Amino acid sequence: MSTTRPHAAMTRARRLHRHAARGISIVELMVGVTIGLFILAGATLVTSTQLSDNRRMLLENQVHQDLRSAADIVMRDLRRAGYWAQSWRNVWPAAGGVALDNPYVATTVGATSVIYDRSQDEDGNVQGFDNGIVDDGERVGFRYNVTNKTVDMLVSINSGWQALTDPNVLEVTQFDVAFNTVPLPAPCAEQCPTGPNGRPLVLQVRNVTVTIAARATHDASVARSVRTSMRLRNDVLVEVGP
Repeated sequence: MSTTRPHAAMTRARRLHRHAARGISIVELMVGVTIGLFILAGATLVTSTQLSDNRRMLLENQVHQDLRSAADIVMRDLRRAGYWAQSWRNVWPAAGGVALDNPYVATTVGATSVIYDRSQDEDGNVQGFDNGIVDDGERVGFRYNVTNKTVDMLVSINSGWQALTDPNVLEVTQFDVAFNTVPLPAPCAEQCPTGPNGRPLVLQVRNVTVTIAARATHDASVARSVRTSMRLRNDVLVEVGP
């Protein structure tokens, strides 16, 4: 009995089994690795871009928040310029007396600074008013420190200037304070007193605009600016004429 045919069938079966179990070739492996690297590179690029955008957004928010905080502090204190606890004596003098000049009216505006006076004598004490002496702490102001790239605040005459912005976070590139004065008739209940030269008095309504611009210390491309305007609360009474 011949066994040639069964043996041939078994040989073909072994060949088919070896062919089916041989795995993938080196070319197929390299193609798969290449596709995987492309996918990984794309995912890495998307993640990196998202992280960069988030970092920039955080920097922008921080710079804008610090600028807004600095502008709020400047405007909140600046609106008190010229405040006098007895401002009524500038218009309605005491019986038999004369109208007094406001000793806190001085305001010095420079190209990048503003210095002004405002009273802190809330109790109405007149000591020092008649001779026009401004106490320590009643003369304050703000300036642009071009060396440190900060906005500085004059805390008091003795304490000197202190940085209002953090140079580790932002570099201030611009600090402007602009005043606009509008003269109006003095709103006196009775006939307004005249000035020292006999001329009528007018009310100077002062409007101020503050502009601050800055950029992030560690990323100059992140730059922001704020501009805010307001009317000062304490108008100035002056005499008409030159």
